[in-house]
Amino acid sequence: MSNQMGRASVREYLYVDTPRVRTLLAQLSSGLPEERKSEQTKKWTASLTDLGGPQHDEGVREQEVRSLADLHVAMLEEAAQYADMLLDVSEVSKKAKNWNRGRIHKALNPGSLIRVTAPTSIIYPASFAASATAMDSLSEDDSFSQDVTKIVRAMYGDHLTLRVYPCGEDDWECQYSGVISDPGGYLSGEKAVLFSRLGADPQEWTTIASISRVPERDHAAPTVRLERVVQTLQGVLEREEMSRRVLEKMIQESSRAMEGMGLSEAPVWPAVAVIPIAVYRQIRPSIITPDLELDD
Repeated sequence: MSNQMGRASVREYLYVDTPRVRTLLAQLSSGLPEERKSEQTKKWTASLTDLGGPQHDEGVREQEVRSLADLHVAMLEEAAQYADMLLDVSEVSKKAKNWNRGRIHKALNPGSLIRVTAPTSIIYPASFAASATAMDSLSEDDSFSQDVTKIVRAMYGDHLTLRVYPCGEDDWECQYSGVISDPGGYLSGEKAVLFSRLGADPQEWTTIASISRVPERDHAAPTVRLERVVQTLQGVLEREEMSRRVLEKMIQESSRAMEGMGLSEAPVWPAVAVIPIAVYRQIRPSIITPDLELDD
């Protein structure tokens, strides 16, 4: 019995994009032959019919739906690996030169699925803004919290940020960067407590994600790009040549400048933008070591 327990694979799921997982699984699972499905996957598939039965207590049903979302991720991984649609980039992403020389970027295609296990940080900026407001309530001047709230709302909204550092925090720029909007409500009611659970330091997590954008190296400094936008705007206004095409071009260039300054939630070379699909880690049992039983 103990040997069987030792071989068990148990995961702790931090986040699952339920709608996206189901969409991908529906497309991939149809191409997975029945004989290639593991016994565990067959059991999971059979268990899906349980939700069609009698209605349970709402809290119990929500937990069932969440549990099935966790299982769907494992099923998706199995189907995607069989179809050669899931690339594990954990090892190759540990080398900073692969990022700085553009090797990572050449290997990744927008929309493709990757899996990466590395130090990961998930931050809920709105929670920090709320804490700042609480601290300011103890003083007569609340300007600090108001400024923080404005910045957080403008840059992050109510989303969480995901940062994966395969090369470690010292090579901060070599990262997979994403936003967790939680369209399926997986984190409903839990966002505000993530910091107390995870702390400020990155922890080892595995992330399944799709590549959202592979940025190109921008050789123009953000300030120079912004100056060009201002000059273009002044010239257009003087000549009264404003048009939708010119306006949209200015918006694009201004967005690139803000991106380069770090004022928008977009990756700056060599970082790569991803859409987080699932974040989990393998649970390893705690062990009583011999030194804990010493009488010294």
